[in-house]
Amino acid sequence: MLNLNQVKVNKIYAIEDYQNLSDKILRRLCDLGLTKGEKVCVRRKSLLKKALLIELRGYTLSLKAEIAEGVIVK
Repeated sequence: MLNLNQVKVNKIYAIEDYQNLSDKILRRLCDLGLTKGEKVCVRRKSLLKKALLIELRGYTLSLKAEIAEGVIVK
């Protein structure tokens, strides 16, 4: 099981599950399109590893690394 912080850049993964996320954050992620089964690609990682730039459903989204740790992909 990998989370979004551990994946390779420019490879496509599918969202499998969530862990250690509050209900408020989980609801917001689902509103933004990060639902189970959705294809996601990490385009860039910040130099200090504090943010990720991901692409899904035709748009680009920036996520904090601590939130991305809770998104499990395969």
